[in-house]
Amino acid sequence: MSIFFKIKVKIGKWVKRRFKIRSLEQFEKINKRKIERMFYKQRYSTQDIIALMKSIGLKRGATVFIHSSWDEFYNYTGTINDFIDAIITEIGPEGTLAMPAYPLLRKPDSIFRMNRTPTAAGLIAETFRTYPGVKRSANRHSVCALGSKSDYLLKEHQYSETCWDKKSPYYKLAELDALVFSFGLGKYFTGTMIHCVDSVLKDEIPYFAAFFTKKTTLKIELENKTIFFQHTYEKDDDFFSYETDGTMKKYIKHFDISKFARTKLSNLSVNMYEAKYFINRAIDLGRKGIVRYTSPVPSKELFIKK
Repeated sequence: MSIFFKIKVKIGKWVKRRFKIRSLEQFEKINKRKIERMFYKQRYSTQDIIALMKSIGLKRGATVFIHSSWDEFYNYTGTINDFIDAIITEIGPEGTLAMPAYPLLRKPDSIFRMNRTPTAAGLIAETFRTYPGVKRSANRHSVCALGSKSDYLLKEHQYSETCWDKKSPYYKLAELDALVFSFGLGKYFTGTMIHCVDSVLKDEIPYFAAFFTKKTTLKIELENKTIFFQHTYEKDDDFFSYETDGTMKKYIKHFDISKFARTKLSNLSVNMYEAKYFINRAIDLGRKGIVRYTSPVPSKELFIKK
């Protein structure tokens, strides 16, 4: 980790303590939203959202994964349930809808109760989690799903060695050629499945092995009330901190931009990409030493195959 990056992290922690904010990113988003609301007044309906989604790939029978920020839906005339119900109706019974459902655990020794622990992935994901028939994977980076492919996506996640390996729903989204949508999360947001690259290449490329040096244990209460202890590998530091909008902007330039749909509905940013293309391309880039992290520094010697 560079000295500059260490200083930046320390300054960030001081600012959060001083101004009592959860994160600098959240602080920036709140103030940015206040300004945007002065300019974006156009209202839109559930039908408008579905029409836009269909224009960029949504279709009957699709497997759809959604990242979202409900705070950005301030010009939407419907409810969260209206939004979810419309997507479920559009993809039909042969389709599958999935969302992140990583548990909100406030203490290191907290128990992840599959039926009760809320998700920290936002209000839309939390509402979806409580829908009848929705299933949830047993993992620190849990996923919820409803539809014909839900069992396939979720059933092996509790046995993953990392949260994003080939047994995870994130990797399986690529196998199912899923459509990944994001709402209100910015132009360069790609979501958690990008970490599949680290997991897939960790035993092949020394650089990625550095992200999985610590073994952690999570106590999970399954649906039948039995206790399961899940052991996964993680980095000593939180590697989510090593991605920024700037690094992702540079990283995305290595992809075929025509494979990404980026648009807006009033203030709401709406993005879509095909999981299969994205993951395969990202793995290929990883083997070439092209990453989106600021730390560790991607020096050439760390990309020599084991």
